[in-house]
Amino acid sequence: MKEKKTNVGVLYGLIGLLVVVLAVSVYILVDLKKNLDATSYQLEQNKIFFTRERDSLESELYNIYTSYDSLETDNVRIQQEMAIQQEKINRLLAIQADDAYKIKMYQREMETLRSVLRSYIVQIDSLNSRNQELMAENILLKKTEQQLQSEKQKLQSDKAQLEEIKNIASSLQASDIYVEPINEKNRPRRRIKSIDKIRTDFIIRANNVASPGDKTIYLRMVRPDDVTLGSPQMEVFSYNGQELPASASRTVVYENIDLPVSIFWNNNGEIVPGEYKVELYCEGFLIGQDVFAL
Repeated sequence: MKEKKTNVGVLYGLIGLLVVVLAVSVYILVDLKKNLDATSYQLEQNKIFFTRERDSLESELYNIYTSYDSLETDNVRIQQEMAIQQEKINRLLAIQADDAYKIKMYQREMETLRSVLRSYIVQIDSLNSRNQELMAENILLKKTEQQLQSEKQKLQSDKAQLEEIKNIASSLQASDIYVEPINEKNRPRRRIKSIDKIRTDFIIRANNVASPGDKTIYLRMVRPDDVTLGSPQMEVFSYNGQELPASASRTVVYENIDLPVSIFWNNNGEIVPGEYKVELYCEGFLIGQDVFAL
């Protein structure tokens, strides 16, 4: 009987011990659950924080990428360097930043990218300002060039006019032109069949501006039908860019004083009745003209 009571006491002791162990286990499990819940909550909060930070940093990276696109410059070096920076941004965006280390790397690279972007903005603004200055200088140079060109053309025009005035002033002038048809005995005749020669008398006037020396005077006699009386030598001379036939010519020595001259045209059977024009030329200028009738 005594042994039975002893076994019951041991059983009760074991049950009590189990109850204590169970209570402690339950307490520990409850505490672990609280800690696990707290850890899970903290991890969820950290995940939310990192996601927000990542999204914010990625948004700013996109903004910086877009800012590079908005920068316009013709400088090839800067264009190439900006393309490298955009490629760097693309590589960063490819990294899924989901922990503190990657977030810090994002932030560190972001500061570098911002700094580089600011430096490019300063460089491009400086280049644009310089380009505007150069454009303004170019416009001024073009205006100056146009003005100089206009002045040059005016000077050339004035020079040409002065040259023309000088040429006209230095050209000879013939006056007192008198045409006399004559026979073989140098007597005046008006009947065509009696005419052996036609003598043209005139005076080359004094001109201190003209250069002295040998001067060839060309005589041109034009019939009523606008045919020029020819010469045996088939002489021609230049006038206003054209080659004109001469009826006769004579070379004289001019000394800047009045010089009487006579030129003879030998009748070759070309003369017809009517009014003739007589023209005298020298050194490319028409120096005198008159008319006569046969």
